[in-house]
Amino acid sequence: MIDWLVSDDATGVFAVGPDGSVGYEEIRRAITAGRTGQVAVLTPERNVASVLEIYTSVGRGPIALGGAAAPTGAPVSVDVMTVLGTSGTTGAPKLVPLTAANWKAAVEASATHLGHTADDEWLVAMPLHHVGGLSVLFRSSHVGGRVRLLADFDPVEFSDALGVVTMASVVPTMLRRVLDVDRRRFDGLKAVLVGGGPIPPGLLEEAWERGIPALPTYGMTETCAQVATLRPGSPPAYRAHLLPGLEARTSQDGRISVRGPQVFTGYLGEESVLVDGWFLTGDLGEVLEDGSLQITGRADDVIVTGGENVDPSIVEVTIASHPGVTGAMVVGVPSVEWGSEVVCLVTGDVPVRSLELYVRERLKPFEVPKHWLVVSELPTTALGKPDRETGRRIAVRGSAPPRDEDSLT
Repeated sequence: MIDWLVSDDATGVFAVGPDGSVGYEEIRRAITAGRTGQVAVLTPERNVASVLEIYTSVGRGPIALGGAAAPTGAPVSVDVMTVLGTSGTTGAPKLVPLTAANWKAAVEASATHLGHTADDEWLVAMPLHHVGGLSVLFRSSHVGGRVRLLADFDPVEFSDALGVVTMASVVPTMLRRVLDVDRRRFDGLKAVLVGGGPIPPGLLEEAWERGIPALPTYGMTETCAQVATLRPGSPPAYRAHLLPGLEARTSQDGRISVRGPQVFTGYLGEESVLVDGWFLTGDLGEVLEDGSLQITGRADDVIVTGGENVDPSIVEVTIASHPGVTGAMVVGVPSVEWGSEVVCLVTGDVPVRSLELYVRERLKPFEVPKHWLVVSELPTTALGKPDRETGRRIAVRGSAPPRDEDSLT
């Protein structure tokens, strides 16, 4: 059932972590121990002991990763390989069953698209109980490559590791912090996938100038992570090319649908959500003439204020382009007069009045935040993605008109 998961030709070390290393022979023995069909509930850490536990458990039956992904009485099909929780950036996580066929299609498509081979080593500083970290394990063992695990994300430690690996996955904030703490030029990197949120203007170009081939990537739990990634060797661009075997289209309201063998069929305990094989995502975007995707935001993040629709990601990118701003999150809060009001949580060092004048020159009047909240850091999920639910709660509690003396310090 999962004989494709570990390369037959792979030998030597598979994963290196803070607690040592684990070899291919060990994980090969683990997954061939025999399937019992029993669901194992795991909350792995980023170390080799957890890697071995994952492969041992998946060899016996479906694995549910993370407390949020534990099945709650719903039957799990024997074809299911993993049950994962969605990222929970806009609400309560849902449970996503992914079959062995889904995962096989995904790892093969990723390897073909990225040119991922047994010579590559992938750096991981993302949780292994989420699809982003887990997919790196499965992709790497499938091709016979290596994985380097960091217990936590520390920008200095991460940048040092970038000097010895060939591939990595990051969210935009992680990439920004690496560029800020390490001014050297990197060599030997094949691909650094950047996803999980809007990419600020200029970030890709700065990374490429420093030898980091930053490739925008788009994906979700429901598709075994990767759907589209900028093709390696392409010049820096804020779009992503579809992986082999996948199709994409947009609906009249701008939402993206995807179809292909790595796409799930429905959430655990619910009916299939596919229509003729198409999964309607919550993401807004455009399919460009060359077949690549350009993601513009989340449909459920859209703020309706005074009858106008505001895409928070567009406002955030504009605010983040100010040289004194280090981060921005735009959310909507209830308003009797407007229905919702646009509020910005912001970090950095620039007077609010100056920042407001800056964005008024670049945004439509209804897109300009009515309130600005200075925060020490923006709320994020465990994956480092923007946590908009928490952001809204902060905005509701603290939104107030800015004063002339307000400063982003």
